[in-house]
Amino acid sequence: MICPNCSTPLPEDAKFCPVCGSPAPAQAPAEEQPVIPAPEKPSVPPEEKPAPAASAGWYETAAPESAASEPFYTAVPSKPSIGSIFDFYRKALAVLAAKPIRLWGLSLLYALIGALISSLGAAVPLISLPIVMLLQLGFTGILLDGIHGKEVRSEQLFQGFRKEEVLRNAGGMCWQGLWNLIWAFVPVMNVIKYYSYSLVPYILLTDKEISPTEALRKSMRMTDGYKGKMFGADILLVVGIWVIMLVLGLFIRIPYIGWIFGIVFFVVYLAVCLFGTLFFGLVHTAIFEKIREVNND
Repeated sequence: MICPNCSTPLPEDAKFCPVCGSPAPAQAPAEEQPVIPAPEKPSVPPEEKPAPAASAGWYETAAPESAASEPFYTAVPSKPSIGSIFDFYRKALAVLAAKPIRLWGLSLLYALIGALISSLGAAVPLISLPIVMLLQLGFTGILLDGIHGKEVRSEQLFQGFRKEEVLRNAGGMCWQGLWNLIWAFVPVMNVIKYYSYSLVPYILLTDKEISPTEALRKSMRMTDGYKGKMFGADILLVVGIWVIMLVLGLFIRIPYIGWIFGIVFFVVYLAVCLFGTLFFGLVHTAIFEKIREVNND
């Protein structure tokens, strides 16, 4: 500051001039500096923001982005449809209606020979059992030819005994029987495994190069996804026959006309005894052929 009277320089805190005694001029307030706002930081789009640093604690570790984008489960491909149960019933009825006497005669011959061998070889089951199973294989071949509309003959019952195939056929049938026996004592699983192994005879007949153990594995692969329908075809038929017999048995008690239902009951019972096993076999054969068709096997 400078004294306005004598122009003497004054100290900063002086109130009077030390030379002339004039009061020191009032200090002008410091000039306010304009406040310059800080530049705003550019905003980062959400997708470009850096992920927070992972903490040392396992509970705070962020999941990898690739894991979040993956689905929670993987869909299992469904098996091709093989049609309804009634389609197999109609197919079996058509085959049975085309050759009723021939097929029934061959099924009766198969049952009689099998019963005879079982009774004679009861003391030596290791010999009689493979023979009976080879007869079962031959009867399965008859059912296959019947489904395909081919001619069926009695000598086909013994096609499993051909010299070049007898060991493989017997091994495959006995291998199937052994596994059925192993699972026979486990409830529920014995039914599941029965249907899993049920296609072994058909596979041995249609694939001449396959081994006995591979035939069992192939049967398990082919029946995968279809065991429920195979079981349903059997149980629906059994329940249907049982209901029909029960209803007819009740109608027999009706006075005066009950004898008519008695005759119907006898006819149905006779038909079940004569053709029941044969019809079940034809249904199973139709299912096997449909599984082969949809799987291009």
